[in-house]
Order: sequence, then structure tokens, then C-alpha cells
Amino acid sequence: MKVLADLKKTWKTLNEGLIGTIFYCLLGLLVAVSVHWGLGFAMNTDLPIVTVSSTSMVPNLNVGDIVFIKGEETYDLGDVIVFNGWETEPIIHRIVAYSENGEVFKYDNWNQMENSEILKYKTDGKIYITKGDNNPSCDQCGGKQPVTEQDVHGKQVLVIPYLGWVKILFVKYFVNTPIIGMGALIVLAITYWLYKKW
Repeated sequence: MKVLADLKKTWKTLNEGLIGTIFYCLLGLLVAVSVHWGLGFAMNTDLPIVTVSSTSMVPNLNVGDIVFIKGEETYDLGDVIVFNGWETEPIIHRIVAYSENGEVFKYDNWNQMENSEILKYKTDGKIYITKGDNNPSCDQCGGKQPVTEQDVHGKQVLVIPYLGWVKILFVKYFVNTPIIGMGALIVLAITYWLYKKW
């Protein structure tokens, strides 16, 4: 019985005050890391979930959408892929053409680049030409390098609309402008303290 009483006391301590807050923050972080790692393993990618942060894929993907990514051996025309490119964050665009073994394949009669322009890029394996659905021209039409197989994290398999706004707002107010985020936290803490006091 003493062991049970000690467990109840420990649990009560972990649920109250500053210790409780720290405990739940650490628990939340542990759960988030575990889910990310587990999904990455199950989906065969190092980046299983991304949040859309631009309008380049409207109307198929909107700002704030969460996209689940699955790694594949290879990718095909029309696939929406997440890849490392010219931005600091991974990019999510559609494959509109690719070249492999000296041949060029194009998606749905897409014709913004001549075959010879695509074939001038020499690499081992496939190279992908990409385009945001909402952009007037392809990424490589503007001089960006083609996407190689090594650049790709995976392709879109599931979308949850707008849930990613939580991440976007967190990054905006806590990462990019931490003073605003800390101010908001202080206001919330004071409000909670006053509520508990009364």
C-alpha cells in the first residue's frame, strides 16, 4: 500500500505547478519526437510530415495544409514531391517532366521546356523538372537546377487541411519574432495565475 501511496504522491507532484508544466512540456516533446520518428520509419522517409507555407500549389494545397510524405524508390510524372532545393525549407511541387537515360518524359502535354533544354543537365539517374500548380512557369524555366533523386524526401500521400497553421503561427511568433511569443506567454501565464488566485 505504501508503494501505491508513494506513486499517487509522485503523480500529484507531476500534475501541479511549475513541475507539472515542465513535465507535460517534456512529455509532449517526447511524444512529438516519437511520432515523427515512427512515421518516418513507417513511411520510409526522414521527413514524413510537412506544412504548406506558400500559395504555389493552390488550389490543390493551401497555406496551412499538413501533407504526409512517403518515400519511394522512384517518382513519376504528376507526383507531388517534397525536395531540398533553392529555399531554406523543403519545397513541395509537382513533377511535370523528367529525363532518364537520354529520354525525356512530360506530364499531360506540358511544353514549357524543349527536350534539348532538359537533356543538357547531365546526372546519373533521373532528374525532375518541377512546377507549383499555381505558378505560371516551371521552376527550372526560371533557371533553377533540376531536382535529383537524392534531393527528394518523398511524395504526397495524404493531406489534412489547415491543421498546419499551428506550426506556421509558432514559427512566426516564437522562432522568427521571439519577443512577441514570449510576451504572449507571459500574458497567458499572468491570466492563468489570476484565474487560479480568484
